[in-house]
Amino acid sequence: MTLATVAYRISTDVSFAALLQQNAEEALQQAGITLEKTEKKALETLLALPGHISRAGNVMLTAEPWVI
Repeated sequence: MTLATVAYRISTDVSFAALLQQNAEEALQQAGITLEKTEKKALETLLALPGHISRAGNVMLTAEPWVI
């Protein structure tokens, strides 16, 4: 799978996004998502930025009313 799948799940599944921030390996495993080494590294870098995932999801959902 690709990071696009992870990004889509973050923007559409609040519980996935929350679990991803708490325990990325568990969230990916439960979702059946397998990332390549470089994708995992990119995700780890993103997760190291405090609060950015939850804020990104909130902005996306409020900025795009058709998503709701």
